[in-house]
Amino acid sequence: MLSERKAFSIRVQFIAIFTLSCSLLSNGFLIRRTHYNNFLTHAVDEEIEAAAFGEGSNDNVIMSAAAAITKESCQLLGVKSLGVDYGLVRTGIAATVGYDPKPLKIMSDLNNTELSQHVVALCRSEQANQVIVGLPLHKNGTEANQTTITRVFAAELAEHVIRDLGPSVPVLLFDERYTSKEAAARAHSRDPNRNLQGQLDADAACIILESYYNDNGHGAEVVKVEPTLYEECAKLWEEKRIQEEKRLQEEMMDRDARVAWRREAIERDRILEQNADANSKRKKKKRKKKKK
Repeated sequence: MLSERKAFSIRVQFIAIFTLSCSLLSNGFLIRRTHYNNFLTHAVDEEIEAAAFGEGSNDNVIMSAAAAITKESCQLLGVKSLGVDYGLVRTGIAATVGYDPKPLKIMSDLNNTELSQHVVALCRSEQANQVIVGLPLHKNGTEANQTTITRVFAAELAEHVIRDLGPSVPVLLFDERYTSKEAAARAHSRDPNRNLQGQLDADAACIILESYYNDNGHGAEVVKVEPTLYEECAKLWEEKRIQEEKRLQEEMMDRDARVAWRREAIERDRILEQNADANSKRKKKKRKKKKK
């Protein structure tokens, strides 16, 4: 009877953890069939089956299996990304919240340098771990003229990111075919009368992030910076990092000094008050003696 209850309890725990893992994975997305087919490895299946029938080595088997599932299928869990739908006239920006992207803003009429600076500022304010730039390709996957233009922008953006955010924040290129059409279809389904002119770039950036996370980042291309330029940018970042650490240390020392001064002032006031009370008591005693 107890073993049956234990088996039932383990099954319930597994269902709860499995549901949580799926919700973390999807969070607004549909898990693709190819992902689902590889979702449980043979080893994890064996662990779960053994635990369900009371044959597991201990009660932590389910937790270990669930952790293995999450690690296998949610490699981007906890990684916050900024999505960029680059255009010569307008550029849409989006950011992930968990696995769910949100549109941030659309920027217009900026050159690559100005745009890169804005993207870096948004990346800092959103505390993003990486930047995903949509790569426009032909339907058959070959590169177009816009592909080259986007690569040029991504290379300059990577330089700004290394210089201002550090080498640990990568810039990635990811296939953005059909994102604009999908953004238009979604917007039209929500409001058939909506004027879509100039309004879809941020939505397209969201779809770029959706696709990237849905594919677990597979197929993304890291934007590489020419070695000499990379060293220069990394050196500038290191200098900024040292200056920032120095500034923070000076601020901390200044704050500690102010706190110490306040404590000393409070202690001086306390001593003066004690002395004043003592003097007041002595005067009262003298007056009493004179009266007697």
